[in-house]
Amino acid sequence: MKLRKSSSDSSIDISSLIDVLFILLIFLMLAVRFTETTSTLQLDLPRTKTESIGEENPAFKIQINHLGMVFFDGKETSKDSLPKMIPENEDEKSSIVLEVDKKAIFEDFVFVTDLLKAKGYQKINIITQKD
Repeated sequence: MKLRKSSSDSSIDISSLIDVLFILLIFLMLAVRFTETTSTLQLDLPRTKTESIGEENPAFKIQINHLGMVFFDGKETSKDSLPKMIPENEDEKSSIVLEVDKKAIFEDFVFVTDLLKAKGYQKINIITQKD
């Protein structure tokens, strides 16, 4: 008995497969984070050898002194009323200035930065003093 070979061409058209693979590749590139950020704040030490760099027109300024008193745009405010005073960051492009005394309690700093992050601020300029 003799086996017959089919006379049709056995090549496979893979052009549609390539299109699907490119679509999957693009989806993966858009959906996957390649680096995980560890912090959204760029912290500087209280004393630096270089000048502070930041935007010239911040939305507002928050200051914390060594006694734990908080100032919003130069006016003393309590920690309880601070969440009401800070507006929501709608466009996520606004930056603010944060000045913290070198001897301030770290808990106060964390309270303010956590509040700013909850309000949507990602650009926080921490002012330092040049040596």
